[in-house]
Amino acid sequence: MSTVATQRNVEVEVPVNIALIKYWGKKDEDHIIPVNNSVSLNIDELFARTYVQCSYYDSMDSVSINNVTVDLTRNPRFLRCFDDYKASDMFAELCTFVQYARQLIQGHAMLYDSAGIVSKPQLSFQVSSTTNFPVGAGLASSAAGFAAIAFGIGKMFDLTMNEVSSLARIGSGSACRSVFGGLVEWEAGSEPSGADSFAKQLTSDKSWPELRAVVIVLDESEKKVSSSEGMRRSMDTSELLPYRAKEIVPNRIERLCEAFKAHDFEEFARITMADSNQFHAICLDTSPPLKYMSEASWQVVHAVEEFNSRGQIRAGYTFDAGPNACVFLQNEDVVPFLLQLSNYLTLPPTTMEDIENIAHVDIKEKANLCNAKNIVISGVGASPKVISNYD
Repeated sequence: MSTVATQRNVEVEVPVNIALIKYWGKKDEDHIIPVNNSVSLNIDELFARTYVQCSYYDSMDSVSINNVTVDLTRNPRFLRCFDDYKASDMFAELCTFVQYARQLIQGHAMLYDSAGIVSKPQLSFQVSSTTNFPVGAGLASSAAGFAAIAFGIGKMFDLTMNEVSSLARIGSGSACRSVFGGLVEWEAGSEPSGADSFAKQLTSDKSWPELRAVVIVLDESEKKVSSSEGMRRSMDTSELLPYRAKEIVPNRIERLCEAFKAHDFEEFARITMADSNQFHAICLDTSPPLKYMSEASWQVVHAVEEFNSRGQIRAGYTFDAGPNACVFLQNEDVVPFLLQLSNYLTLPPTTMEDIENIAHVDIKEKANLCNAKNIVISGVGASPKVISNYD
């Protein structure tokens, strides 16, 4: 009887996803079960490239993100002795994730000795991940990272996509959406164990090729209140949160999906902006209030409103739990919108040069404007992909 290799390796690339209908609040913290369904799109040009190695009978686990290493063999209680809540919280999530991954793939990783006796090996994971976007600044960085690890493990052990999505969810809730391309819905499910809480792909990854996302990075620093902590506060104190989850979200998802499939941009943008606004209203309805958007964020809102005041809705903004913006447009409207945005923000020099060359205009810099650190123009809906498989 054949034996399996003592080591498996894969390198994958998984995009960030941006929620159009937001996930905010867990009805079960242990199983990462959300209070409502959510819908998202992957941003093609923002991704985590991740190398995953699985070894048998090696006791050392390690995770490195952008060259910062977390040693998973250390006791998380030890880290909590330090005044760094965010680090200990992330460490606990990583430990839970690896434990769940081991349980999930045991049936796919049997070893046989010379007598044909089956055994379940001790598995260890070594993960090295790099991102091309700021981590912890409200760009769903943890989602891309955990989705990449789950996707890599899935490829190594032939997991179903439901299993991959569930595994990603254990690391970071919204990560379960990044493992699919196209328009994606994360279903909260009804099982207490979370067995039916995973994402599903609603459209193909190329279903709206003219759609663009303009990601406007306004602040690259980590937010003061993490998404996990913010959700806990909102679940405990916001009266608006349960009303939205029960009365607003189901119909809003139905309308958004219909608009997307019909390429009805005005309705798509209108619903996306409404849900972003309501999400941040919940943050302000939380005690103490959560203020994720900055003055620069509001300048993006003003630019979009001005751009849309000329007869039809041609741009739609959304903000996750952070100051950075994502503005959806159709391809033909990207440059006109950036020209409009230059009246509200100081754009990066390279962006200014590109606009001037394409539009044949000379943009005059204005004083006392907030600065955009970076602007990324991207297609949407890309699927994760395997870069290299070393088996």
